[in-house]
Amino acid sequence: MTQPLNILVVDDEKRITSQLAHHLSRKGFNVLEANDSATAFNIMNYQSIEIALLDFMIPGDMNGIQILKKIKQEYPATEVIMVSGQEDIDVVIESQRQGAIDFVRKPFSISEIMFAIERTGKYVQLARKLNSVENQRSLISRELESVIEREFIGQSSIIRRVTDMAMRVAADPDASVLITGENGTGKEILARIIHYASDRKKKPFVPVNSTAIPDTLIESEFFGHKKGAFTDAKEDKKGFFELANGGTLFLDEIADMPFSLQAKLLRAMEERKITPVGGGKEVNVDIRIISATNKDIEKLIGEEKFRLDLFHRINTFTLHIPPLRDRKEDIEPLLNHFVNQLCNKKKRNIPVIDKGVILHLKSYYFPGNVRELRNLVERALILSDGKRLTVDDFVIKNDKNQKSEPEAFNLDEIEKSVIESALRQTGGNQIKAADLLGISRDALKHRLQKHSISILKVVE
Repeated sequence: MTQPLNILVVDDEKRITSQLAHHLSRKGFNVLEANDSATAFNIMNYQSIEIALLDFMIPGDMNGIQILKKIKQEYPATEVIMVSGQEDIDVVIESQRQGAIDFVRKPFSISEIMFAIERTGKYVQLARKLNSVENQRSLISRELESVIEREFIGQSSIIRRVTDMAMRVAADPDASVLITGENGTGKEILARIIHYASDRKKKPFVPVNSTAIPDTLIESEFFGHKKGAFTDAKEDKKGFFELANGGTLFLDEIADMPFSLQAKLLRAMEERKITPVGGGKEVNVDIRIISATNKDIEKLIGEEKFRLDLFHRINTFTLHIPPLRDRKEDIEPLLNHFVNQLCNKKKRNIPVIDKGVILHLKSYYFPGNVRELRNLVERALILSDGKRLTVDDFVIKNDKNQKSEPEAFNLDEIEKSVIESALRQTGGNQIKAADLLGISRDALKHRLQKHSISILKVVE
């Protein structure tokens, strides 16, 4: 649904602001009133305003033109309709020169004001659409636009650099890329951007979670198999390499890939050939490998859990996505995006967001990063009254700065407690619990056995 416009009426006469607020509210606009410049700017500090209806004769240390100039300097997205009883054509010219979009003379009728606002409103809505198109400027299919271009957004210099580097590496369709970052930062989204910005964009993008495949099927899933190769091989099957041929193979959580498979992956990357299980004939493949991990691979190399030669092969180019807590400037645009996206999806009116919400969220540690922010927004929309999002709608827990000190420093007991907490939060779902803990499912299974944890007992 179309988001209602926020209109600020600025006039020293309360009778006029009240009358206009009454009529404009009945037309579906969100209207705020100010009878002096200080009040007007206080409102604009915490509330996004699309249209300001500004009287030229405002008592105080700033006249209408000066207020207009400050608005356009500090809030350039706000369109200003100047209102004046003066006949001086110079006032009209100076208003337009300073950025006013329209001019209405006093005394005015409600119909004249409505005409000016509706005309300006159409311009604002058009500008919104144009901005949306620019923000979604994408080399990908419509199906993926909302997933990639809109959600991997922000205004911080650090995230802009990441995106810029991704677009540069996309220009080389053969360069292997390693994407690092915490869970929830958007590693797969960045991988898709690289793929769809490259010459491989018309070929498949095949994402693979290296921890989600049973050990007994890993080789078959990656390289395919021939009919009869093993008991359940009832027909020929292409593996991930063949499915991604010509395109991109995205290996998520590559640090958790079994050591036995790493050598075969290295050989396939270097020779660009694979041999299906049970087959004697090699198959040529032409793919770009993009890998991702939230682990310290160099540490794993030192522990002899990851091959050094494979590491050198997968990180021709390394991109690191910083956690959301290190780029807090991106919280507001992400918040606005998720609110708009979810409201449109649920066919709800888009609520006004209190400025206090931004400060509230910026004080949070965000262990779950962008994914957690989206979940918080979805929950807040359910809790809210539908018209306004307030701090009370955002229930934040586990703030790093508010964690209590453990009563004892027994690492085994702490680890067991954390695992049980993750299982309770996910209803006993091991895959989701492992994701929440930032470990592989195999690692979780190992710890369940180590601590004799019964999932049934934990979640009952």
